[in-house]
Amino acid sequence: MARQTGSIGWFLQRLSGGLIFALILVHFSLMHYMGPEKRLYADVVRRFQNPLWKSFDLVFLTLCLCHGWYGVWEIVGDYVRSDSLKILALILIVIAAAGLFSIGLVTVLTF
Repeated sequence: MARQTGSIGWFLQRLSGGLIFALILVHFSLMHYMGPEKRLYADVVRRFQNPLWKSFDLVFLTLCLCHGWYGVWEIVGDYVRSDSLKILALILIVIAAAGLFSIGLVTVLTF
């Protein structure tokens, strides 16, 4: 059996963190520093009519949830010793991530 070092998870965590940082810079630049001083609901609706922006936000949502899910799972792995508690934590984390993803998906796609 191959030894698991966690290097793939480590690499993906760093990669997703870098991508999230880049997406945050784009988001803040466009939403808070360019364009009109006030952002109105109508501006958000207009932006979401473009499939490119919907894709951007869905990628952002997916990366953030995966990054956060894996980070919390690593914390559980560091501090929880009981296998049954680890399974319970994994179930709760997956339910929370799926719920948040569903809310985000419905929000983005129904605009």
